[in-house]
Amino acid sequence: MSALTYLLPWEFSPVLLLSVLIIGGLYTRAVFLKVNKERTAKFYWQVLSFYLGLLSIYIVSHTYVDYLSQYMFWVHRFQHLVLHHLGPLLLVLGGIQWVRQGVPSRFPGWHCVPVFIRLPSELCYRFIQHPVIAPVVFVGLIYMWLIPEIHFAAMLSKKLYWLMNWSMLIDGFLFWWLVLGPEWQGEQKGFKTRLLMMVVVVVPQQLLGAYLTLSRNVLYDVYDVCGRAWPISPLSDQIYGGVITWIPASMMSVLGLVLVLRRRLIYLKRAEHELS
Repeated sequence: MSALTYLLPWEFSPVLLLSVLIIGGLYTRAVFLKVNKERTAKFYWQVLSFYLGLLSIYIVSHTYVDYLSQYMFWVHRFQHLVLHHLGPLLLVLGGIQWVRQGVPSRFPGWHCVPVFIRLPSELCYRFIQHPVIAPVVFVGLIYMWLIPEIHFAAMLSKKLYWLMNWSMLIDGFLFWWLVLGPEWQGEQKGFKTRLLMMVVVVVPQQLLGAYLTLSRNVLYDVYDVCGRAWPISPLSDQIYGGVITWIPASMMSVLGLVLVLRRRLIYLKRAEHELS
């Protein structure tokens, strides 16, 4: 198998491909509009972060990695680590809000969307982005899709499989946008809320990862039914997947905690400078 084969779509998804191309294209347009105004190191780091995030999401969702994730539990957990944690976090840090600036002015804005579509969407968004609801949904989705019976059904159904992956990606983006998006500048009230949110989501992920790693029973026999892509024992496959859920996923949340603290320090320094 050639290297190109690994990069080709395993199951072609026009929705995913168009989403990546449109978002990447609008962001690139915005970057070219900004490049003559902002040539700071932060600007280039943001651009790099965005493209790495978008590329990582594409790789785990639309290449040979997607095939492996359907036949290896630990690859599946790695895929969701990228879709739910790493990819969305990089997009938010990369300034995904610039995509809006890349939209040509002749295109209608959100206010032009019919009220019967716009109003329910906004109400749903506000509900999911509530500081109490967002962490529950963030951790709850991980737990829900790893319930053995639900996981079994999702891995055998193409529609459920895509629903699982899209739900993880969208929720990951919404969560990291709430925690580190530009709408929060580091003020005291927001700082305490986001700090608590990051602490709350760490422990349940650690407990789940530890349970998967230390369990002596094979919980996900769907990979025995479908057959594993590589010769590995079912228990070893589960242990590797548990470790990915336990350590890297938890560390991503710890990284989020550090970034929240950093945002607060920058805000305090800026406020101190303005007062002096």
